[in-house]
Amino acid sequence: MRAFITGASGFLGSYLTRLLVSRGEAVAILQRPESDLWRIKDVLPEVAQIEGNLLALAKIKKQFVEFAPDTVFHLAWFGVGNRYRNDELQVKQNLYGSLDLLRLVQDSGCRTFVGLGSQAEYGPQQRVLDENAPTNPTTLYGTVKLCTYLLTRQLATESELRFAWLRLFSSYGPKDNPDWMIPYLIGCLLRDERPALTRGEQRWDYVYVADAAEAIYLTALSETAEGVFNLGSGQAYSVRSIVEQIRDLINPALPLVFGDRPYRPDQVMHLQADIRKLLVATGWHPRTQLADGLRETVEWHLSHIGVGT
Repeated sequence: MRAFITGASGFLGSYLTRLLVSRGEAVAILQRPESDLWRIKDVLPEVAQIEGNLLALAKIKKQFVEFAPDTVFHLAWFGVGNRYRNDELQVKQNLYGSLDLLRLVQDSGCRTFVGLGSQAEYGPQQRVLDENAPTNPTTLYGTVKLCTYLLTRQLATESELRFAWLRLFSSYGPKDNPDWMIPYLIGCLLRDERPALTRGEQRWDYVYVADAAEAIYLTALSETAEGVFNLGSGQAYSVRSIVEQIRDLINPALPLVFGDRPYRPDQVMHLQADIRKLLVATGWHPRTQLADGLRETVEWHLSHIGVGT
């Protein structure tokens, strides 16, 4: 495989990059000048770095064509964090850039395009979701993800490009963004701070990041993997149980107070992926149990306090 990756310096993208390198694949990454490469600095000597961004792909066309990828993994996305979920830059940065990338892929003779979508495309539905669930996003982030899927899929059908779109549910693991729930909780507990908690009755689907990266890789390898797929663990865990497991790993004697923080008006109480379609198409299955993944994540934080923050 000759793989071109956008978003390689991000959380999931870094795991995918490292996985491809470990499997002996030829890898090139789209590297923004301002990117912080701390997650992948150890494998940078083994990848081709093409400096540029999604809004100026014409400037890297020559390098892209010379690298001649047969597979493109599109993971880059501006505004994943909550404060940017309804930012108008979602459209300019993400939709337009993704369409330009798809056109570049078409013109290059590349055979496979794998894009990373989101459960936010479905909107809050409070149930187990398969790929036939209605899409009713309630944020600009989810709406632009859905529009990007629809438009890139349409462009892909106009050529012989194999197209797959994986709607990611919640991922976790070492090197995650400290603002997300699990690293936030770990950070609070390591500082002997009491986290602000809801009652913790929500049940969410969490997939370990290394497992998610393997699913993306196997999707590219499988000729039958085409169309949209849900990417999660297929299991829903209560937020309360996750918090308690993390507490027990760090400071079992620390009392927790649930209910200090109210639920949001749009709080999703049940978010769970039906992943059977992905399992059948790729042979993938989640390897990491939640307890093991949380332990590895806490151990990483204990040995890397301050890294990437």
